[in-house]
Amino acid sequence: MKKFAVIGSPISHSLSPSIHTAFGELSGIDLSYKAMEVKESDFTKKVNLLLDGGYEGINVTLPLKKMAYEISNVPSKSSTKSKSANVIWKKKGKIYCENTDGKGLLKDFEDKEISIQSRNLLLIGAGGAALSILPSLIEHKPKEIKIINRTVSKAQELVKKFENEGVKLSAGSLSDPLSFENTAIINSSSAGVLKEVISIPEGVFFNQDWVYDLSYSDSETPFNSLARKSGVKKTYDGFGMLIHQAAISFEIWTGKKPDTKRVTKILRPGS
Repeated sequence: MKKFAVIGSPISHSLSPSIHTAFGELSGIDLSYKAMEVKESDFTKKVNLLLDGGYEGINVTLPLKKMAYEISNVPSKSSTKSKSANVIWKKKGKIYCENTDGKGLLKDFEDKEISIQSRNLLLIGAGGAALSILPSLIEHKPKEIKIINRTVSKAQELVKKFENEGVKLSAGSLSDPLSFENTAIINSSSAGVLKEVISIPEGVFFNQDWVYDLSYSDSETPFNSLARKSGVKKTYDGFGMLIHQAAISFEIWTGKKPDTKRVTKILRPGS
């Protein structure tokens, strides 16, 4: 039996065990996939125990993605750009890492026929989730990305980090009136997951074609609920991104490309 895990904090809400179990069943692979609560202080010890104890791959979620990159000996190009990783595995005594978040998001955009090319995007949040998707967003050539965050300096750090990538970037505060003209919003803030009050500029949802919340839930996410009540017709959560980034992880570990459409129908009937 192949052994895999997802680690993070909080982790009880994770659908990754159900997704990878379904991938394994449909691909004919006998596997075990566990969700494990791991704090930052225990990260290095736990990862080494798992990898040395027969685990063939680990998914990493908040707040451990930066540490996952730092522990690796062989980082991928995308993880090097973002300085974060959500997939790690060991081969020939070396720890490899990859960042599949951005690729998973863009694959879900493709499924939903969403194009970000030449668009003005508003990105809410400047933490690990924003950092992990920015390289992929930039590769698809939006006109401009404005990053707004409670702590403006963090948004400014992201702007500086990616300012030479060929796409205009700007930073702002969650508390300031929004003058940036955009018609699409991506929410990377973890406020909804952590059950915190969602802070956004007044009128942020006016004239938006769609919003995409990187968080996901069995019911509507708090952010998407706010957007819908404010008149946004198309609201998406991160379930599709989760499926696609998991599929990339699964293929890295097993060499088999899973059927994402079948797994989506199994786990979210009617979608």
